[in-house]
This record gives sequence, structure tokens and C-alpha cells, in this order.
Amino acid sequence: MTHRLATVAFIALAALPCAAGAQAGRAPAGCTYETCALRVEPRFWGPPRLLRGREGVDVGKLGAFGGGVDSLLAGPDSAAAYARRYVRAARTSNTLALLSAAAYVALLVHSDNTRDDFDNTDIALGVTGLAFGIAAIPFNLRAGQSLSRAVWFYNAAFAR
Repeated sequence: MTHRLATVAFIALAALPCAAGAQAGRAPAGCTYETCALRVEPRFWGPPRLLRGREGVDVGKLGAFGGGVDSLLAGPDSAAAYARRYVRAARTSNTLALLSAAAYVALLVHSDNTRDDFDNTDIALGVTGLAFGIAAIPFNLRAGQSLSRAVWFYNAAFAR
């Protein structure tokens, strides 16, 4: 019994910094849609940014593997659920795309930058790269949909 109590106490103490971090990402009290609603703005060089309010206060840069959505994860339940879906789909999509790129690099190295005739290994590497690239597409679409829904549910809290 004492062991269980110690375990529960340890878990509760370990969760405190996580809860504090989640509270730090929340919108300030007394927010309106105009001052605290979130939006995603793409950039030409660099990752898209997550901005808050009319002024466009930067609250996160959307990383390649689902990072930068801490404000959404700390938001209402629906926004957090879709933000978690976004993170999962973005990680999967970008991992598959990375594997696709690695297969093509291996193809270029193995074929001596296409100076030699292609053999069965080259064809297998090319097909593998293509398969990983195609497999990444639905996850990339799902990530975009989930991010859009997370932002919508986050902003819907200000309509009340």
C-alpha cells in the first residue's frame, strides 16, 4: 500500500511541470477573438508560424515533425485532440518523406549518379523511394486537416 502511495505521489509531482507548461501556453484571461484567436501563416523561407490576435504575436513555429503547437495542445479539449492528431500525422508524413529521400540518395550513390546502367538494386531503391513518397501523401493531408480543425476549435472558444 505504501508503495502505491509513493508511486502516485511521484507521478503527481512529475506531472506538475507538464501542467505548468500547459498553462503557460493558454491565452491570457479576458481574451476576445480579435486579440487572442490563432492563425497559421505560411512563410517563403522557413516553417509556417502560429500567430495570435490581430497583431500577429508569434506563439510557435510549426516544425517538420509536429512541433510548435503547444498553444493548441493547452487549449480546449477538441483543439488539443486535433492538435495531437496533427502531431502524429506530421511525424508520420515527414518520416516517410525522409525515408523516400534516403532511398533516392541511396539510388544516386549506388548507380554512380546515374552514370551506370540501372540494375535490380537501383530499380528496387527507386520503387522504394516512390512508395514511401506516395505513402506520405495521405498523412500530410491528414496533418493539414487536423491542424485546421485544431485552430478552428481553439478559436471557437472565443465565440461564446
